[in-house]
Amino acid sequence: MSEFLFIERESFFRRLHPSGKIISLVLVFVAALLLDDPCYMLGLWLIVLPAGYFSAGFRLLARLWFLFSAICLASFMLWAVFTRAGNPLFALGPLRLTEQGVLFAAGSALRLGLMLFCGLIFIASTPIENLFYGLTGLGLPFPVSFALSLSFRLVPIFSQSASTILQAQRARGLITSANPVRKFQSYFPLFVPVFLSALRKVDQLSVALEARGFGSGIKRTSWIQFRFSRRDWLLLVFCLLLDAGCIWLRFHGLGTVKF
Repeated sequence: MSEFLFIERESFFRRLHPSGKIISLVLVFVAALLLDDPCYMLGLWLIVLPAGYFSAGFRLLARLWFLFSAICLASFMLWAVFTRAGNPLFALGPLRLTEQGVLFAAGSALRLGLMLFCGLIFIASTPIENLFYGLTGLGLPFPVSFALSLSFRLVPIFSQSASTILQAQRARGLITSANPVRKFQSYFPLFVPVFLSALRKVDQLSVALEARGFGSGIKRTSWIQFRFSRRDWLLLVFCLLLDAGCIWLRFHGLGTVKF
């Protein structure tokens, strides 16, 4: 992947089979979706936090902390405002907050944050080539796997291109104000060159793909080879046990906010 996402660091998660990591990521998402009580969600966070430390997920989170915090905060506010059931805590005109609504909002924000953090762990420890290998190993068609893996590469490439164009425009006298409104207005001259640069890159990519026989229907081979090892099976078993524990909690009426 781009240096913006993938972090080159030898770790336990770096050596795992890509297909196993994708399956484990989905299983953790299932566990998070089974619970909505903030106390239980904090328990899942405690389980996932060591993985973030050993996979360099925290380093990637440090780059995206503002976006991560904004998404979680927006999730909490929306769920808290639009969940009307429960014992009232605060009311001001049409705005009404309830005890259960706030708890459910906190659990939902923690759940969304947990899923995003697990995604960061996966991205930080998985090169783009390994991601493509893992998707095709799960049986996804070659064009679908290529498109999904390419999306992770294009976003940072366009971001870096926009940053380069911004620096070039500043060298030519572009002034960006500290005021948010004026700063947004000053970015209007950047839209055309960024858009044209994106079209140019897409055109170059399409020519390169056609030159390499993309869409010919011939079965592709890969120089990257992985085998499921003991650590891969241990991770899958752990995630399955985690899902089983969450299902057991839901079956016994635990882990959810009671309205």
